[in-house]
Amino acid sequence: MAELRRSMPRGVFSLSTVVRLSAQMLDAIEAVHDSGFLHRDIKPSNFAMGRGTGSASRTLYLLDFGLARQYTNAEGEVRPARPVAGFRGTVRYASRNAHANRELGRHDDLWSMFYMLVEFASGQLPWRRLKDKEQVGIHCVH
Repeated sequence: MAELRRSMPRGVFSLSTVVRLSAQMLDAIEAVHDSGFLHRDIKPSNFAMGRGTGSASRTLYLLDFGLARQYTNAEGEVRPARPVAGFRGTVRYASRNAHANRELGRHDDLWSMFYMLVEFASGQLPWRRLKDKEQVGIHCVH
């Protein structure tokens, strides 16, 4: 998705495209959460569009589960939070909880998706030029 957005005029998707993508992203993230896992690295390069013709060419796929973590136990109950979890994710799209090294939850995947959608619609995030992880964490909205 990152390459596709950059290939667009002005580096943005139309509002209707952002809405369509958001619905598919939400479905993909919900499927991961329904399986008892958090993705913890939601970002444009971890989504890909299907290839081919027809509806397959417009299907969005969620990739790269290398940072995924099970958030439920065998009984399906949410596991207790660890006091310090360590940073997980990609600085640009990570939630404030990730920047604060807190245990992540389902809502943190959704915050990362929200930041992606802002970037898709506007072409940039307010903290795009910041390189320091702590500075990005301060500027993330919640």
